[in-house]
Amino acid sequence: MKTSARQCGWCGGEGSTMICTKCRLVDYCGVECQTQDWKAGHKIFCAKLPKAVKKAEEKVASFSLSDYTTRNVGTFMVTEAEARRGQILEERAAQDICYDAMDMTKGSTEKLIEILHALGTFPLSTEAWGMLGHFYQFEVDPKGSREKLCCAEALKMHDTAILCARKLNPTWSDDRSDELSWGEIENRPYLRALLGRAQCLKNTGKRDEAIRQAKKIMRLNPGDNQGVRKLLCSWFLEARDTEGCTNLLRKFDTKDDACLAYTDVLLPNLASILCQ
Repeated sequence: MKTSARQCGWCGGEGSTMICTKCRLVDYCGVECQTQDWKAGHKIFCAKLPKAVKKAEEKVASFSLSDYTTRNVGTFMVTEAEARRGQILEERAAQDICYDAMDMTKGSTEKLIEILHALGTFPLSTEAWGMLGHFYQFEVDPKGSREKLCCAEALKMHDTAILCARKLNPTWSDDRSDELSWGEIENRPYLRALLGRAQCLKNTGKRDEAIRQAKKIMRLNPGDNQGVRKLLCSWFLEARDTEGCTNLLRKFDTKDDACLAYTDVLLPNLASILCQ
């Protein structure tokens, strides 16, 4: 199928006029580049990934703790759920695989295979689903020529990551008010998935929903180790909500962050301009 000129997913050349008709996310100069990319690993992305995702989704839908192995790990430095039902060994194994994948080359077939390995090891791995979301969001199309399409797919992955986290941790409901500290490593895959979801919402034109999601993350992790306040600040201004931006900045010391400090200085002028 012919499309407007884009960057080739194999050689990197500009002016690509072909698109993979299966995933519709990667462009090519011509048949030769498409064939080479398919042999080099695109077939994993196009063929193996959808099948692995579908299989894992079925496992998520039919989740039963009795299908997995648990062990008692006490109550210190574990999630609320782990303190009650024990640590799921398959979940821990999948998390270790994900850590290995994090060190692999961005966008590489090897990295994708490792993520799918984690998903096969434990289909409810919040980290694996979140990494698939990140893969779609930032690694399939680094130039951003198909940003909305990639983010739409990434959003599905992040939504599944959040669903899995909540199945495994019933107190992590959407209306949770208690904090989930970034300092507790077990909380991080969930917090990362929430942030990934917020970014995908924004990039697919759902700014107001993205703002609501970002505010929820700030409630869960008020220390904001993820830098959500910077995103939220820009989204507030884009929405012409200077009051929301001002209230957000007052919660943090902006003098140590040039971006936030600059925004803080300009905000009174921006507010007066936007009110005109």
